[in-house]
Amino acid sequence: MTGGLPYVHRVTKYDPADRDERGCYAGTQDSDCDHGPVEEAYLAALAAFAEEAGITELTVRDPEYHGGAELGEQQPAEEEGMAALFRPDLTGFHDGATVPMPVALEMVRVMLRESGGWCRLESDGRFFVHVGYDRYSYVGSAVPVDRAAERTAALGLFAERITASPYEPEPPAGPPPRAADDAF
Repeated sequence: MTGGLPYVHRVTKYDPADRDERGCYAGTQDSDCDHGPVEEAYLAALAAFAEEAGITELTVRDPEYHGGAELGEQQPAEEEGMAALFRPDLTGFHDGATVPMPVALEMVRVMLRESGGWCRLESDGRFFVHVGYDRYSYVGSAVPVDRAAERTAALGLFAERITASPYEPEPPAGPPPRAADDAF
């Protein structure tokens, strides 16, 4: 759970000056992933945020797999996406799995390309990376990350301060579950 991190940024290739009155992007940038310099800029920016926050690994939360086979099935050698990162049967791609930053960044690449999976990447109470539709990425930190925001601008992307990620998990509704007792 990442709720309430004070330093949250929306990282995009879309200029905030090109938003309409509702905040929707109305500029000429397409939403496609270029598999090249823009994608590399996203990864470098997110790595800069993690480095400034002192993060070296992240935890997988709420993973989803959208590949050609079900979780647990063998994937062909040429498979891309999460299956390529978690060979041979995706057993490492589960809620609570811990991945080092280089693997987390490759997972972000898969999500930017929308090629086979999605999850939230988090360090409980300290940091998160969420990837949304149309290459919108969200990064949150418990510590200031001003140098990373400046680095993002130098990479040609925009790091806008916002209050929260739209992919923040919803808190459970209602009272907390009752603990098991003798009647259980």
